[in-house]
Amino acid sequence: MCGVGVMGQKQQRKQQKKPAEVAKKDIGNEVRRLLVGRPTVTGVVWLLAIALVIGVSGGYIVYRVMGSSAAPVGGPSSDPAALWRARLLQNPKDVEALLGLAHVQLDQQQLDAAESLYQQVLALEPKNVEAITHLGTVSLNRGQVDAAFARYDQALAIDPRYAHALWDKANLLQQVKKDYPGAVQVWEAFIQVVGAESQDGKTAQNFIAEARKAMGGAPAGKAVGGKS
Repeated sequence: MCGVGVMGQKQQRKQQKKPAEVAKKDIGNEVRRLLVGRPTVTGVVWLLAIALVIGVSGGYIVYRVMGSSAAPVGGPSSDPAALWRARLLQNPKDVEALLGLAHVQLDQQQLDAAESLYQQVLALEPKNVEAITHLGTVSLNRGQVDAAFARYDQALAIDPRYAHALWDKANLLQQVKKDYPGAVQVWEAFIQVVGAESQDGKTAQNFIAEARKAMGGAPAGKAVGGKS
C-alpha cells in the first residue's frame, strides 16, 4: 500500500464542490471573517475539518480509499459514481461498491448520502474499519469533533494498525484539539505501519517535528501545560 505513498494510491479526490449542507449559510461569512482577521471558533473548526478531508499533506488522502475506494477502471470521468451505481444495481450488497460510491459522495460534500451508504456497509460488516473511519470524517465535516474522534477510536479498537484512522486521529489531535503529545504518539504509531522511509512516513515525521516545536521541544510523553 505504501509503494506510491499512502496518499498516492487513490486517484486524486476531487476538491469539494460545495460546503456541508449544514454550513451552507455560514461558510461565506466565515471565510470573509478569516480574510479580515476576525475568524470565529466555528469557522476555524469548519475549515480545519475540510482541510483534513482533502488531505493535510497531499498524499495520504489517496490511501484512505485504497482497495475498495479505488475508482473503477475505465469509469467515465464526468461521473465517478456511475460505475459504482451500476455495480450496486447488480448487487445491492456489494461492499466495495457501497464504499466507493460513499467516498465519491463524501468528496462532493453529500454528507447525508455518504453517511447512509457507510451505515449500509456496517449493516453488512459491523467491523468494517473503512466505513467507521469515514463516518468520523462525515462527523468532522459537520463540525462534530468529539463524534469524529470517537469514530477514529472505534476503528482503531478493531484494527490498531489501520493507517487511515491513525492518520485522521493524529491530524485531529494536532490541528483541531492542539493535543501535541497525543498527536506525536499517534503519528509514531502511523509511521510503524507505513514505514519511516515512505512518502507518508516522512510527512508524518514533519508533523511530529511541528508538534514538538509547538511543545517547546518537549518529548512526546511529557505533558504540556501541566497535564499528564
